[in-house]
Amino acid sequence: SKPLHPPPKLQRQQRIFAPLVTSSTTVAAPDAVFPPRRNFAPDEPRKGADILVEALEREGVTDLFAYPGGASMEIHQALTRSPSITNHLLRHEQGEAFAASGYARSTGRPGVCIATSGPGATNLVSALADALLDSIPMVAITGQVPRRMIGTDAFQETPIVEVTRSITQHNYLVLDVDDIPRIIKEAFFIATSGRPGPVLVDIPKDIQQQLAVPVWDPPVRLPGYVSRLPKPPALHLLQQIIRILSESSRPVLYVGGGSLHASEELRGFADLTGIPIASTLMGLGVYPLDGPLSLKMLGMHGTVYANYAIDKADLLLAFGVRFDDRVTGKLEA
Repeated sequence: SKPLHPPPKLQRQQRIFAPLVTSSTTVAAPDAVFPPRRNFAPDEPRKGADILVEALEREGVTDLFAYPGGASMEIHQALTRSPSITNHLLRHEQGEAFAASGYARSTGRPGVCIATSGPGATNLVSALADALLDSIPMVAITGQVPRRMIGTDAFQETPIVEVTRSITQHNYLVLDVDDIPRIIKEAFFIATSGRPGPVLVDIPKDIQQQLAVPVWDPPVRLPGYVSRLPKPPALHLLQQIIRILSESSRPVLYVGGGSLHASEELRGFADLTGIPIASTLMGLGVYPLDGPLSLKMLGMHGTVYANYAIDKADLLLAFGVRFDDRVTGKLEA
């Protein structure tokens, strides 16, 4: 029999789109980080945009999601000179920001997105708020009008630092080109430490164009932030938990998204103790839904038996959760 071939039009579409599909869906493994480029001599001045791109390379960034605009064009030009970073061009800034969020969720590495000033920057807002609520590590970089034009109602000027102050872990307005290496290093540290979340870096266009010799590996000085990071649990508290657990008859594990990177340990704990597990929406996947101890999801949209189990439990162990009102059912709980 003759082999079946797709029609000529479909063959042509496959030839056109196959490279695009391959390049946009392939994600480099965490250990496949390329060495930083060496286009510039160590003491050679280069644009702030090139300093930014090399700072991203030094943080291990291999994929990012950027939509170009006038205030971010220098960054896109610098990206074309990077041998190790691939830009996945979407058709809207909101799409690129959610793609960066999805990249972070699937790889465990911070997602990076770039947008221009004004409407480009404000199009990132929904994804940044979503990342903050879901504790997703992201670094969003926005172009801004030149420093001398900030506050003058310039074309496509919005105060994106003020707009996003309450929906990011932290944000920066870069006013000195020499600060770029330190700010990028701090942004990735804040995005990935403690409770992860998004960080925004706003860079005026004249900073992107300014020439400078970067000083790499600056120290991270965040004493107020570092002092608030979680400390290792005290041994006497762990002993107290073990004692209470041994005295309970109907314990239940309440597991959320904060446990995603400890799924192996949590499964071992559940198998050892035989305690059933109820998951939040963000905690689904920490323990297999078809596992013998799974109560599946609890809360307003969860299973009846998960909610009954929580209601009748005499001990509730909460791992990586925030007692959301859609789970507790009562704001005062």
